Amino acid sequence: MSCTVQVANHRKAIGLLYAGMQTAANAGVPQDQAGLAAALITAFFQLGSALGLAVFSGIATSRTSHLLAARTPPPEALTAGFQRALLVSALCLVAAGAIALRASNTRGEPATTPQTQQNLEPSYDPA
Repeated sequence: MSCTVQVANHRKAIGLLYAGMQTAANAGVPQDQAGLAAALITAFFQLGSALGLAVFSGIATSRTSHLLAARTPPPEALTAGFQRALLVSALCLVAAGAIALRASNTRGEPATTPQTQQNLEPSYDPA
């Protein structure tokens, strides 16, 4: 499979994932706050994408540079660098999945209201 086909498939998958994520995230938002929620989701998605690209590119570059300094042939060094970055990325995805499974699902549960306290006057004991 050519690289162009793989990139096109990746773009389609990201598009489907992003649409589903937006729908799920906006499901419990009141109508008057939907625009704000959508803007926050989009901003954090863009921030996470940029930060992830920077971190994983740095990991790949660091490993590749280290191997090139050790006189490893460039194709092997590049492959090892990308392999290290993809391994760290996979570990981050596993950790995120574990966090998502442990997160509580509060959808459909009524919001708890703070209980009003009775007798809020300070008590004074003259004794």
